[in-house]
Amino acid sequence: MLLSSSLLQPTALADSLPAGDLRRRLELNFGRLHDAEFSFEYAITAFTAREAPGDWLGRTLLGLTLDAQALDREAPRAEETVRRWPEACNERGYIGVIHPTGRADENQVGGHNAMLRGLSEYYLWKKDPRALTAIRGIIKNLMLPTRPLYGAYPDHLMDKLMGGPVSGLTVAHDGVWLGLSTDIGTLFFTLDGLTQAYLIDPTPELRALIETMIARYAELDILKLSAQTHATLTALRGILRWHLEVDARPEYLKIVVDRFQIYLDQARTEHHANFNWFGRPDWTETCAIIDSFMLCVQLWQLTRATSYVTEAHKIYHNAICHHQRPNGGFGTDFCTGSNGEQFVHAFKWFEAPWCCSMRGAEGLSCAARYAAFTDPAAPRDVWFPFYFEGAVTVRAPGGELGLRAAGEYPYTGSVSYTVTKATAGAPWRLRFFVPPGVDAKSFAVKKSATALPTKVENGFVVVETALAVDDVLTVEFAIALVAESAKYPADFPQGRHYMHGALLLGAETDVAIAMPAAADLAHLGGGRYQCRRTQVLLTPIDGITYLPEAKARTRQLQAVFAR
Repeated sequence: MLLSSSLLQPTALADSLPAGDLRRRLELNFGRLHDAEFSFEYAITAFTAREAPGDWLGRTLLGLTLDAQALDREAPRAEETVRRWPEACNERGYIGVIHPTGRADENQVGGHNAMLRGLSEYYLWKKDPRALTAIRGIIKNLMLPTRPLYGAYPDHLMDKLMGGPVSGLTVAHDGVWLGLSTDIGTLFFTLDGLTQAYLIDPTPELRALIETMIARYAELDILKLSAQTHATLTALRGILRWHLEVDARPEYLKIVVDRFQIYLDQARTEHHANFNWFGRPDWTETCAIIDSFMLCVQLWQLTRATSYVTEAHKIYHNAICHHQRPNGGFGTDFCTGSNGEQFVHAFKWFEAPWCCSMRGAEGLSCAARYAAFTDPAAPRDVWFPFYFEGAVTVRAPGGELGLRAAGEYPYTGSVSYTVTKATAGAPWRLRFFVPPGVDAKSFAVKKSATALPTKVENGFVVVETALAVDDVLTVEFAIALVAESAKYPADFPQGRHYMHGALLLGAETDVAIAMPAAADLAHLGGGRYQCRRTQVLLTPIDGITYLPEAKARTRQLQAVFAR
């Protein structure tokens, strides 16, 4: 794989203030995380507290911390969690049973991944020494003692867990690992929290643990084990962080690229969500969807392969947006496109307040950070891989550029950027991503009324121009209706779906219908199409948060059509 000469850097949360639909989603989620189910008292006694101690509390801390930064708010409930953390802990500084030396429980170790992530993000935000003390206690007393135990991780027994009807349960095991998780591979998603903690507080002992875990994880066959996709993708994010920030061994990157491609090929739904386990398309899970969104963008940062950005657009605008519920939480869906499932609709766990509702905050806050990227090797280059509304301050090596973006992407191809700050000097080189379903030849970029010369480089339309405060740039492009083959032809031979650019379209029908001819579809605007012959309406699937909850729970849109 070709790698870029330098790693693209995203906007800091402090330099991005989202507006429009993204802000609305953040506000909804921040409000939801202030309901009773996310209080300190509830989180330490919730039904997952025994199976995965620290998970509910840590995910809540992570969600509150990221939402607050993206919205430029304070988060007293997050501060309360850090302040009261010792109340939740045993005498060794972590939650749950103290096992004998040489023994551990997979869900207990995995449950503290979210706690490490939440504490780490809070520490990076507030530099609160109490958060650092908590991180050190978990690492020293729970995590480091597990290093000698990874060789005895019994992956040969995982076939006994494959039929588990509920995710996240602990199955007793008479061995070094006293409990194994039906979320197969949960132990290794702890690489996410451990690698972030290492960047904050590096020690030789923690490095040795992380390298031991990566080596053992590389030996696992994720398909044979029917590994949980959330556990898989979170582990890959931890390994990618290690590769990017600590040790750029090519074999680490290969693990990430190869296994992520397996996921995209074999465990992604028609609406760019996930199978909960490899080989088991039972339901989807927002947590894995967020992981896939982040991995796409981070792999693009490193490789500049724009296929990852294309997929990221589809993940965000279909899977993430459909999984957010009207109350701001996030839930699960059926695995559209597999097992004969033609419709996009919510699974029985309409909301998953034990994990997805908090983790959704990371996806939304990442969208805010991904507003713009800079290149350390190109002082005045700015990359725009997405078209979210909001204000952003770009701190490039060659100066600062402030912009306020407004538009209606992904429904229309029109975005305006008002300059609010611009360091004088050489022209800026601005790079605008060509979204899925868009021909680069349709791109037009204007400064005021003047058309700027454009060129296309590796999936981005590039312009060079001097900028000053109050200048207005407009970017316009045509979004096409595209018919594509169904994801899994074995389930739907000659099946098709329709896309308006990045948006998957679904038919408002109670029973499956035959595929309408593209020539019969009239565009009504806003990504909506109507069949002239049958009057069937095709609409984007992303608008569930705008519905009353009762309607959102029962809404189903046919997205896969058989010819």
